[in-house]
Amino acid sequence: MSRTIIVDPAKLESAASKMDAQAADYESIYKQLYSEVDAMATAWQGKDNIAFTNQIKGFEDDFQKMVALMKEYSEFLKKSAVAYRTTQDEIVAGAKRLTN
Repeated sequence: MSRTIIVDPAKLESAASKMDAQAADYESIYKQLYSEVDAMATAWQGKDNIAFTNQIKGFEDDFQKMVALMKEYSEFLKKSAVAYRTTQDEIVAGAKRLTN
């Protein structure tokens, strides 16, 4: 049983662009969350606020790792698009060198 793999480098590049945009949005949103938490500290003081703030800020490393992972995946998609496009170009060039 044979399987066919169909790859469109343009779609890989498009997906990479979308992933970059999602990573930027995600980063912006979590930074906005931290801004709001810091702003709340002016009106809400006490050990309950400290506990809440510490709990929320405890996720910062996870948020940063997620952004890094999203950017890494985007780079993978971009490199894959280049590799597939290069391979296709090489195959086409090889086919053109065939003689009848």
